[in-house]
Amino acid sequence: MKKILIYRNCSLGDFIVSLPAIKMIKKNNPKSKIYLGSQQKSDVGFVKPNLIPLKKGIIDKFIFFEHNIFSIIKFLNIIKKNKFDKVYYLNEFTSNMKINRDFLIFCLLGIKKKYGFQIMNYNYDSFNEAYYLCKRVNNKVKKKDVTLKNLISSFINNNKKKYITISLGGRNPAKRWNINYWVTLVMDITKSFPSLSIKIIGSKNEIDTAEIIRKINKIKIINMCGKTNINTLFKVINSSRYHISHDDGTMHIASCFQKYGVAIFGKTDKRGRWFPSNSNQKVFFPKTNVNDTKPNKIFKVVYKDLVKIAAN
Repeated sequence: MKKILIYRNCSLGDFIVSLPAIKMIKKNNPKSKIYLGSQQKSDVGFVKPNLIPLKKGIIDKFIFFEHNIFSIIKFLNIIKKNKFDKVYYLNEFTSNMKINRDFLIFCLLGIKKKYGFQIMNYNYDSFNEAYYLCKRVNNKVKKKDVTLKNLISSFINNNKKKYITISLGGRNPAKRWNINYWVTLVMDITKSFPSLSIKIIGSKNEIDTAEIIRKINKIKIINMCGKTNINTLFKVINSSRYHISHDDGTMHIASCFQKYGVAIFGKTDKRGRWFPSNSNQKVFFPKTNVNDTKPNKIFKVVYKDLVKIAAN
């Protein structure tokens, strides 16, 4: 049986974005064993991709390394011993020097067939990062082929529970909305939809911030920050009526389930690059920083969406 190595350093959101490309690799190599090589970090909120509830058979084995010389050497030795037939390089492009360095490393490790190193002209006004990762696998890919369907394990969707989810997270401070804006938005939502509960999700870093918002209505607002494992997180978002978040991993989870919602971006990258692969999520991208997007603007969209969802 042939062995295929996919190389991508990724946490929750980055891994989900790469799943359509991984699905293509699996389809192109149906009888091969698929490995994923990735760096793991100790940051709070970092999610190892092997914890994500994938459907069986998409990835056969994960190989991780830490950012230190001993772990990297061990990782390279594992790659060499496995004698991979191909490597698909799906790592984020940062510089030509790093691409050339990584290409040389895989040459020295004895992998003859190498894909995904090609330099492309990116047009993020038309396509997001998930599309371009697929294009590195198959240059003739169409936008309709880039999908998250049938990649995540099935979860029971209990829509009888009337709640929405909010994520305050984002490891980059430039991506996080002002807490006063969150308070204003949540107050407007609770006044307009008094029967609706709100579940705030996130890491233990967001517990205190979530508690500030919870003071608005301690019965209807539930602080779940730091209290969910990755499986529970997927289940909670899957059963929610609506999802509001920053540009974070939960935005991409909501995209897996085609959830309606809002994504509040910070101006930290090119417009369109990390937009979700889900037209049901409305994206707000600021001119200069995340707080250019005001709560009243978000609420107008949320209100219309929730009224429409309640009517169905």
